[in-house]
Amino acid sequence: MVRKPHLPDGYELPSEVNGWIHDPESNRNGHVWTGADDPRSVGVFSSVGDRVRVAVFDDRVCGFCNKIEPFDREFEADETEAEAVAWGIEQAAEWMERHHPSEWDHPAVYDAVFDPPVGFVLDQYYLEQRQHIVCYRQEGEEKDVNLSGRPPDTDPSLETRKYLYVEAWRGSGNATVALAPWLRAHDDEKHEVLDLPEECGLPVALKLAREWVAEETGQTREEPAAGQSDLGAWSA
Repeated sequence: MVRKPHLPDGYELPSEVNGWIHDPESNRNGHVWTGADDPRSVGVFSSVGDRVRVAVFDDRVCGFCNKIEPFDREFEADETEAEAVAWGIEQAAEWMERHHPSEWDHPAVYDAVFDPPVGFVLDQYYLEQRQHIVCYRQEGEEKDVNLSGRPPDTDPSLETRKYLYVEAWRGSGNATVALAPWLRAHDDEKHEVLDLPEECGLPVALKLAREWVAEETGQTREEPAAGQSDLGAWSA
């Protein structure tokens, strides 16, 4: 069981706030509330550096930046950890009252990611400070994580590579679409399949990746993915 921040004696955590349910079994080292029907969570944490913070997570997403932190401050003079954490819980409860789980969206998460190209499933979506890293896996293929070894001695194609990576830099907007043999592939294990426009960003990279898969497989979709209907003018 992970350590939870101290609370004042007799302090009772709210069991539910506006659709957010207290989760005492959470493996995060904070006091956590999760959306009853939505993959979102709110946590109150204290750190060794005498800080208290409130973080709101999009639990569909991995990576250091899968959260926002609406409240973050140092302990005040003569304030105990328990008192600071109680303050954090009050701020979190007020935030939850204003934001139902179904109505909150992480400002940097792109929902079209969760609608994979035809014939693929989403394996992982990493949101880092500098990058979006989207990993799709072909339907019916087992998850494969290779931490050592070398790629297969075969020409990269949808027949020989089960993963499709779509990556975009959050600053420049430059992006790549590549095949890879496994999850957590290194750059030299990936094979780029498209020459994308400079600074096209994640939305356009996803659109062009979908079109490439459709062209390679002959499979099409009836309508654009969420948030992509206005990207018809883009092409590689």
